[in-house]
Amino acid sequence: MATVVKVRANNNIIIGSTNQAFKLRFRLFIGFWLLTSQLWAQKKIVITVDDLPGVTSYYRTPDGRLIMNQKLVRHFQTHRVPAIGFVVSQWLYRNGAPDPNQVNVLKLWLDAGLELGNHTFSHKDYTVITIPDYLDEVMGGEKIVKPLVEQRGKPFRFFRHPFLRKGETPAKKDSLERFLVQHNYREAPVTVDNYDFLFSHAYDNALLKGDTASAAEVGRQYLDYMTAYVRYYEAQSDSLFGRPIPQTLLTHANTINAVYMGDLLKRLSQSGYTFISLEEALNDGAYRSKDGYIGKGGISWMHRWALTQGKKGAFFKGEPEVPAMVTKLAEEK
Repeated sequence: MATVVKVRANNNIIIGSTNQAFKLRFRLFIGFWLLTSQLWAQKKIVITVDDLPGVTSYYRTPDGRLIMNQKLVRHFQTHRVPAIGFVVSQWLYRNGAPDPNQVNVLKLWLDAGLELGNHTFSHKDYTVITIPDYLDEVMGGEKIVKPLVEQRGKPFRFFRHPFLRKGETPAKKDSLERFLVQHNYREAPVTVDNYDFLFSHAYDNALLKGDTASAAEVGRQYLDYMTAYVRYYEAQSDSLFGRPIPQTLLTHANTINAVYMGDLLKRLSQSGYTFISLEEALNDGAYRSKDGYIGKGGISWMHRWALTQGKKGAFFKGEPEVPAMVTKLAEEK
């Protein structure tokens, strides 16, 4: 066995083995690897998709929306993502009757093993209508969708609030929460809120003008923006809970996600994320945090929890902004 001889300033001689030094370094390496791999493995995210069967100017026909959803679902299948889509049931009708093309969008999702949830009947803003009218909206959100889901032996169990608004008064918020429990719904929170719909408006406008260069630039900026938003909420999770929590990402059924969702999923995967179901995410204790926010804002649950815990302005700094080029293009008629 090789030895290492060390001479101290007082001339005492210490004899040790290189084998012992190697073992120490190896233990330190293994400990560091286990710690980092554990943190890496803890990064989980749910992909949620609002506004099915879709909001798009480019795929404007019923056939077009089906094609758009085929592209979107293919991304989820390729990357093995257990996504969930939230349906606005009024948009499944045409001339007062169910539109087979729009209903086929839902069948496409279900055939792919994906889950569907309730996004109300007509996507109304709770802060501008009465409690009874909104509760009717919730029940109307079951039309067509719930029977279709239950025919396949699956539960219709999650509710996503339009505009992420839960009520601007305690009475409205409490009434809705009680109603959802009574009708066996679970809220579908959002921790990673964003403005993906603005990017899609801009992308649609560029494509409709035949400006493929601008469309490609919008797509590139979209990927950078979305990954920056995930990092922003990662940091907030660490600050609020002292650990990573399973994130729930808000996206919409639109053109830009039909094209770029695969690239976004690849980026998230390369950042260490694994894709999980909404049900799995809600098992994390963070989602049982108190939400005391009352107001007109449609804000993420991360910010609801933070405000409930008394967090102030500094906590919320650093939120990514939509690039001016995208905003300008999105606003074009």
